[in-house]
Amino acid sequence: MLDDLSPETVVARLDHALDHGGLTGSSRTQARALRDRLRAGVQVMILGPKGVGKSQLCEVMLELDASAPEDEACWARRYMSAAACAAGDEEGLQTMALPSPLLDTTSLIDVATPTAPEALAERVDWALRHADIVIWCTDTFAADEAALWADAPDHLKDHSVLVLTKADVRAAEGTMDARISQLQAVAAEEFHSFFPTAAAQPHRTLCEGRGLDDATLAASGIKALRDTLLRIAASGLRADLDRALLFLDRHDLQPAAEAAPSPAGAITPDAPAAKTYHAALDLLRARIPELSPQDAAYDAPDHVLTACGKLVEDLAELAAEQTRSDDAFEHWRNDLYEASDKVVLMSLENDMRSAADAATVILQLKRDLEGRVAG
Repeated sequence: MLDDLSPETVVARLDHALDHGGLTGSSRTQARALRDRLRAGVQVMILGPKGVGKSQLCEVMLELDASAPEDEACWARRYMSAAACAAGDEEGLQTMALPSPLLDTTSLIDVATPTAPEALAERVDWALRHADIVIWCTDTFAADEAALWADAPDHLKDHSVLVLTKADVRAAEGTMDARISQLQAVAAEEFHSFFPTAAAQPHRTLCEGRGLDDATLAASGIKALRDTLLRIAASGLRADLDRALLFLDRHDLQPAAEAAPSPAGAITPDAPAAKTYHAALDLLRARIPELSPQDAAYDAPDHVLTACGKLVEDLAELAAEQTRSDDAFEHWRNDLYEASDKVVLMSLENDMRSAADAATVILQLKRDLEGRVAG
């Protein structure tokens, strides 16, 4: 439903709101935070013990032909798309701009592992505070790793992956099955998913200047890992877009130049369903702010899903009261009933992803009605 609303479009609307929307105080702060969040993309941190193969895995995921010289003053390397790349490196981070489908929606940060336990704990703490997704690379997920990961918030654990690196080495030793069984049990409790990977062979191929095909990536386990990261990142991006759109709708900040186009079946003021369309749009405009209150309740999926459910219920009742109609109105009424059914199903899931989906359904209904009444 967000195909016509790219992050760039929403960022432009937020910029316009900051320049011309008359925002003050906390609203300006919120608008900047939403804009900066969309510009940065989904933050993926690559963590794990020293020597486990984090950088090699990262380079294969991005299909880098060769490693760039490392800046010894930097303790993390950040990979971003050219469009999102910052003008310069932040302190401690060496930034590299790359063309990669994975970087269209994410930024990958490969965090170097220091020897001193205190320094490692500091870096992991920083990464956990800034991450949307963590790729934890490991061989055994030993007790010291488990202790560091224990500090991760539950929502981050639900969007992070555990990766067994050097699975080919374990296979040659005859220990891979036991290691996989051990780590699968850990991942079931502490991570979104688990992937055994073997980056050595595809990395050698890249270092020889040859490209990687899908079969090689699939055999290494890295294609499945990358595909899963893209799915998780897309879900996070959709939630960020919905938050930004709810903010813009609450403050009525859509630039006039972006008024929704009139769809087929746009109404005239004396059309039979005109009053119902206008009443439905007024109801949506009045109630959409309930989906994004400026308090902690917004983060609770139950709050959003309950508000969405009541709103589509009231819209359906309003549509049912209309007895004089035409084909365009019947098409809209059927879409409304279908949207209501979707929100009911999303309510059964009762998580942040389903809450974001439900909010998207509401926003789509509002955009459609705005297009109809504009005609």
